[in-house]
Amino acid sequence: MDNWYKGFEKRVIEEIKDCKGSDLRFFRLEEYLRNAERVDNMSDSCSECSEIKKRMDKTADNIKLAVNKPGKERKEYDTLQDELINHMKKTHGYFPPNYHRYMQSMYWLIGAMLLAFLISKIFPELPTAVIYSPAFIISVTIGQIIGGKKDRKVISDGKVL
Repeated sequence: MDNWYKGFEKRVIEEIKDCKGSDLRFFRLEEYLRNAERVDNMSDSCSECSEIKKRMDKTADNIKLAVNKPGKERKEYDTLQDELINHMKKTHGYFPPNYHRYMQSMYWLIGAMLLAFLISKIFPELPTAVIYSPAFIISVTIGQIIGGKKDRKVISDGKVL
């Protein structure tokens, strides 16, 4: 199966050699190639990876067109990239850098703000800054600590997108 990825990578690199570096970063082509290698490694045991692999193979020759010109090819590439990332996150446990930090901070912030709102309704004589400021600081700090721990685990497992 290693031959598929090597051939795929060669075709994609040949296609994008004339593209601007900023376009390549914007369209996350390095990430796309890393995920293609992962899909190739997992396609034997995962039917969805096998299906994505077939779709990636079809779009390999249109990458340059997708990067340089809006249209059908770019939409197909974007859709495939989104499906690939979602599949990697949900099924195989790969996550973007700092994903858990951001998500935990958001969850804790929403919860703390709801709690602060309830406290402000129970004790209306307290200034809102006294209630909301500590809730904000504490919730973001807790989210960073818990999310950071999960992100370090993802990094140590080598599962960063």
